[in-house]
Amino acid sequence: DASSADIRKAYRKLSLTLHPDKNKDENAETQFRQLVAIYEVLKDDERRQRYDDILINGLPDWRQPVFYYRRVRKMSNAELALLLFIILTVGHYAVVWSIYLEKQLDELLSRKKREKKKKTGSKSVDISKLGASEKNERELMKPQWHDLLPCKLGIWFCLTLKALPHLLQDAGQFYAKYKETRLKEKEDALTRAEYETLQKQKKVKVKKPKPEFPVYMPLESAYIQSYDHGTSIEEIEEQMDDWLENRNRTQKKQV
Repeated sequence: DASSADIRKAYRKLSLTLHPDKNKDENAETQFRQLVAIYEVLKDDERRQRYDDILINGLPDWRQPVFYYRRVRKMSNAELALLLFIILTVGHYAVVWSIYLEKQLDELLSRKKREKKKKTGSKSVDISKLGASEKNERELMKPQWHDLLPCKLGIWFCLTLKALPHLLQDAGQFYAKYKETRLKEKEDALTRAEYETLQKQKKVKVKKPKPEFPVYMPLESAYIQSYDHGTSIEEIEEQMDDWLENRNRTQKKQV
């Protein structure tokens, strides 16, 4: 029922007396650590309430999950690994048994259905189906000790060791093929580069002449005959034809 101020005062007094520098007892360090731990519990309201609850109700028993949590926290890594391995083994064996029982139940139900069909005689049962069902019943085996997880792991490890030389050989062959493909790719790239350089050297760049478009220049010496308005259309067409022929000749001579 003490207040936080009273607890603080008591802690200061006891720390002066129980400090290892002033306390000459052999267990001075442990006493001082216990004092600090007690103060850490009592100064916090939540921890203090938990402590009071433990004083009234006691420590948690095996029926509470806190009990197992505290036990697991104290275990080392090797102990935790062993516990996990045991749990996985038991779980795997339980799963194997559940699969076996489920198959057995299915076989029992199918057998009862077949017996009912035989008694009623409403539908004819196929001989092939009966043979397959009998074969499944024979193949259905109870789980054995070699179905446990450690045995399965051991068998898998032995098989991997046996197959390891073949795996290494296959890996070596794959690596050799990979090297060959890489070398071929490099050689192809070099040959392509050489071929491209040779083609570039063979090709000589020739500057193409720019196209010169003809420019119309009026002829100073060209004389266009005037025609009278009273002339006919045929005479005008003949004069135009003569003029066009003369212009074309002069242009060809200039070119």
